[in-house]
Amino acid sequence: MTRKYKPAVLPLILIGCLLVGLISNLVSGAGLAVLVTAVLLFASSRLIGPQLNRLAAKKVIWGVGIGLVLMVIGQLVVLKSMPVTVYHDPYRLLSQADQLAAGHLTWHITYFWRYANNVPLAYLLSMWLRLNNLIGLTTNGAVHLLSLLLLDCFIVLALRTVWQLSHRNSLLLGSFAFLACTPFAYTYFLQVFYSDLPSMLLLLIIIRIFWQWPSNTPAQQVRAGIGLTVAVVLGALIKPNLIVLIPALAIIALILHHRHLLKPLKLWLPMVLVVVGFGLSVPANKGIDAVSHYTPKTEFAFPTTNWLLMGVNAKSNGMYSKHDAKVAIQLPSQAARQRHDLTSINKRVAHLGPLGLVKLWVTKLGILLNVQHIGNWYNGGFRAAPTWYQQHAQTLQVLTAVGYTAATLTLWLTLIMRLLGWQPDWQKGSEVAGMLALITALGYLAFHTLLWETEARYGQIILPLTLFVLASVPLPVKSKSAVNRPAWLPPTVLVLTLASMLGLSHLVGTIQPQTAVVAAQRSQLSEQYHAKPTQIKPGTLMTEKVTLNGPADYFSVQIHAQSMVAVTLTQLTSGKTYHLTDARSVYRLHHNLDRGRYQITVQNRSRMHQAVDVVRTYRYRLSASPLVINGTKHKTASLIYTSLLHSSRRSYHG
Repeated sequence: MTRKYKPAVLPLILIGCLLVGLISNLVSGAGLAVLVTAVLLFASSRLIGPQLNRLAAKKVIWGVGIGLVLMVIGQLVVLKSMPVTVYHDPYRLLSQADQLAAGHLTWHITYFWRYANNVPLAYLLSMWLRLNNLIGLTTNGAVHLLSLLLLDCFIVLALRTVWQLSHRNSLLLGSFAFLACTPFAYTYFLQVFYSDLPSMLLLLIIIRIFWQWPSNTPAQQVRAGIGLTVAVVLGALIKPNLIVLIPALAIIALILHHRHLLKPLKLWLPMVLVVVGFGLSVPANKGIDAVSHYTPKTEFAFPTTNWLLMGVNAKSNGMYSKHDAKVAIQLPSQAARQRHDLTSINKRVAHLGPLGLVKLWVTKLGILLNVQHIGNWYNGGFRAAPTWYQQHAQTLQVLTAVGYTAATLTLWLTLIMRLLGWQPDWQKGSEVAGMLALITALGYLAFHTLLWETEARYGQIILPLTLFVLASVPLPVKSKSAVNRPAWLPPTVLVLTLASMLGLSHLVGTIQPQTAVVAAQRSQLSEQYHAKPTQIKPGTLMTEKVTLNGPADYFSVQIHAQSMVAVTLTQLTSGKTYHLTDARSVYRLHHNLDRGRYQITVQNRSRMHQAVDVVRTYRYRLSASPLVINGTKHKTASLIYTSLLHSSRRSYHG
C-alpha cells in the first residue's frame, strides 16, 4: 500500500522558507561548488546512515566524546594562533564592558543611547570580566573563555537533545559533524562574542524545558520553572526579538485547547512562566540601567520604527541602511524620527506595491538564510594571519564558505524530507515541543522578513530550532523490503564528497581569487557615535610594530580627516622605509611588501595639534605590540591599520 504524504500547513510553510534559503545559497558566491558538495554530502548521509545505525550506541557515544575533545583542542589552537580583529557592534559592546569592569561607570559614546537594547549585555559581560580579573585572567582570555564555554555548552546540549529525542546513531553523528567538524565551531561563534550565541543557547534551553515538562515530577517542575523564567528574562534582556515566542506559544495553546490537551499535557504553567519572564525583564532592565549608571537620552535614541523603515528599503534590500541612519541622526528628537519614519514607511510601501513588496520579502528571506560569509561576520580579518594560512588563503577562504553552506543545505534537505510526511501527534510531548520549535522558527523568519531589517547572521537563531524539529519528528514507516548496497559504497561516496569539496574550493580560489587580509587592527568606536580622536602635540612620535606573516601589496593607517602628519612603514630587518600618502582620513601605501616585522611611525611635524584615531581600552589588548608614544608604551592602545594582498598580485615569497 502506497503511503500518502500530506504535510501539515505550518511544516509546509517552513519547507518553502528553507527552499528560498537553499536557492539563495546556490546563486551567490561559490554556488556551483556548494551545489556539487551539498548533493554529494546529502547522498553520502543517506547511504551511510543505515550502517551507522547498526553500530553499538556505546561506541558511538564514546566516539562523539573523543571528537568533542579534539574539537576543543582545535578551538584553543584557533583562539591562540588566529585571533581576529573584532569591529562594529561587538567591539563597541566589548569596549564598554571593559570600561565598566575597570570601574568607570560612564557612557561616553552615543551608540548605547541610540541602541539601548545592548546595555544589558554590556553590563552582563562586564560582570564576567570583573570575575575573571579577580582570578588573574586577562580580559582577552576572559572573552575567549566565555565564547568557548557558551559555544561548547550549546554544542553538547544540542547533541544531548538530539540523542535523547531520537536515539539514532546517524542523527547524532550527523549533528556532531555539523556542529563540531564545520566552521560553525571555529569561526564567528568562537572568535566574536555577541548576542547571537547566548540567544541560541537560551532558546534551546527553553524548548527543552517545554519538551520535558509533562514527564517531570513536581519537584523537577519547580526547578524547571525557575530555570525557564530565568532563561526568558536573560533572553529578553540580551535579544528582545525573543518576543516571537509569545505568539508561537499562543498558537500552540489554541491548538491544544481545541484538542482538549492543554490540561493533560500540563503546559499552561510554563506558558504563564514565559509571560512572567518577559514581564520581569522590564524591571531587570531598569535595574541594570541604575547599577551601571546608564541614563537613556531620547535626543539620540532611534525609535522602533527606524528598523521597520530599513526593512522596507528596497535599495538596501531590507538590510541596515546607512542612509536611513544618517537621516535619523540629523533629526532633533526621537519623536521627530518616529514621525519621519512612519511617513517614509507609507511612501515606500505604496511605491513598492504588492508585487514589489513580495519581491522584497523573498529577497530578505534569502539574505536571512544565506550562510556563505560566516567567516567574515563582524570581524575585519585576522590580526596577523599565520604563515601556513597565508600560503593557502584562497583555498581556505572558499573552503570555509563551501563547507558550512553545504552542511547547512544538507541539514535543511534532511529536515525537508522528514517534514513532508509529518502529521504531528499532539498527545506526545516531544512532537508538541517540536511544533513549538517549528512555529518559533517561522516567527523569527517572519519577523526579519516582513517587519524588521535583515542580516545573514540573524538567520542562525533558527539552528537550534531546526535541530530540535529534526530530532523530534518520528521516522516514517517504511516497507520491509531493504535495498542491498555494497558495503564499500557509502564510505566511498563520503571520501569522494570530501575530496570534491577540497578540490572545488581550490579551483574556485584559483579562478576567482579574493583580496586577503594579511594583518589588521580595525577595532574602533567610530566617529558617527562621537568617538573622539587623540590630539597629539607638535613633535609627538608614535610607533607600533606589526607582523606580516605573508606578502602584501597594500598598507593603510587610519589617521583622521584633515590631519597633517607624517606616516611611514619601516621593515625592521632591512631598515627600508616606505612613506604613506594622505588619502583623506587614511594614509596608504601601494607597494609590494615582503613578510616580516614592520614598524608604523606617525609623527606630528607641524606646529599645531593634530587629530589621530587611536583606539584605547582599559584591559583589552587590541594587538600583539603596544602603541609607543614618545617612548612610553601603552599596551591597551593601538593605531587602526590594514594590510592586504590583492587577488591580482597573489604570490608567496620571502
